[in-house]
Amino acid sequence: MNPSGAKPADSDRTALHLSILAAVLFLPVGLHLPYFPVWLAARGLSDGEIATVIAAPMVMRVLATPIIAALADRLGIALVLSACAMTMLAGYCGLDIVEGFAAIFLGALVVALAMGAMLPLADALTLNEIRRVDALGQRSIAYGHIRVWTSVGVLTMMLLSGRIVGIFPGERIIFALTLVALAPVCVAVLAALKLKKAGPWRASEGGRMTADAARLRLAIVCIAAAALIQASHAEVYSFGTIHWRQAGLSSDFIGAAWAIGVASESLLFLLMARFFGAEKNAIGLLMIGGLGAALRWWAMSADPEPWRLIALQAMHGLSFGATTCGSVLLLGGLALPTHRARMQGWLSAASALSLAAATFASGRLTSLFGQKAYLAMAALACAGLALALAAGSLKRRLPA
Repeated sequence: MNPSGAKPADSDRTALHLSILAAVLFLPVGLHLPYFPVWLAARGLSDGEIATVIAAPMVMRVLATPIIAALADRLGIALVLSACAMTMLAGYCGLDIVEGFAAIFLGALVVALAMGAMLPLADALTLNEIRRVDALGQRSIAYGHIRVWTSVGVLTMMLLSGRIVGIFPGERIIFALTLVALAPVCVAVLAALKLKKAGPWRASEGGRMTADAARLRLAIVCIAAAALIQASHAEVYSFGTIHWRQAGLSSDFIGAAWAIGVASESLLFLLMARFFGAEKNAIGLLMIGGLGAALRWWAMSADPEPWRLIALQAMHGLSFGATTCGSVLLLGGLALPTHRARMQGWLSAASALSLAAATFASGRLTSLFGQKAYLAMAALACAGLALALAAGSLKRRLPA
């Protein structure tokens, strides 16, 4: 019997609403990730300036994301999420009209801070809703079945990105990003209004993030492992599209290559959904992520042929997807209920710091070594894998 008296269909509606939010919220990422560096190059920025514009805001996210997450725990996660979506839209609007490196840098900073905070807030929102449904005795919602729609939304946009850039080439790419950013604002505001009507989460009372010191140590090691593995994506994020265009690959092929990466991530979410409710499997996913990333970047350093490039892009489900799932699930289980947004915020901040450092380095490494810069990314992934193994050891020794 449902102790709350709620209808069994309530969990289905909640899952549907969360899925729509996940699908629409990150549509701009599908265009921003492969083509924002191209827009920067079209505005005349050098390789070093492009790396700076992409990496410097990541450093600022280290400070901003935990603060935004703390506000979300206190004011309501959906409310702060909608504010971030509106800020991202404002940033794109500003980039469409500014001139010069300094102004572009500031506009990119606004976009990066808002976009960077949205992912941990969305994860915290989903985890809280899942636990709310469980507490009401309704049919459980699998995290993977929600998270996969984020990948589907990004995948759809990446599949369309080549055609979109064909319509809005060069400096007009930013106009396309502005239009796409309207959709997240609409769904985020609707989510905030709905959750306010249902009763938002109450303000945090402060206190510890985890139940004991041993779990806090495990959380720190998990965050460090995930941050290093995710940082190893810096080279492909910053210079993948530019290098592939220089190699003569078409915009449609490049869009498909990015889309295949996201499709593999979606497939992983679907196949592993039955494990997502079990924290005991999170460390294994984190290890798979580290190993997959190390192998992927080692192979990328050989400047692979187009068909091999497609195969390596398909490994994104391991290097990114498994790392994301493992870290989010483990930290979601370790954090106390009043600190879930903050825990995800710290994960995002650490990932931003390591990714920023790796992106700064990738600008120099790419200038000096070209595709061989991927060997440095493989080393980062190996370091993350070592920490994931250490996290597994710590988890086995946790007190009951």
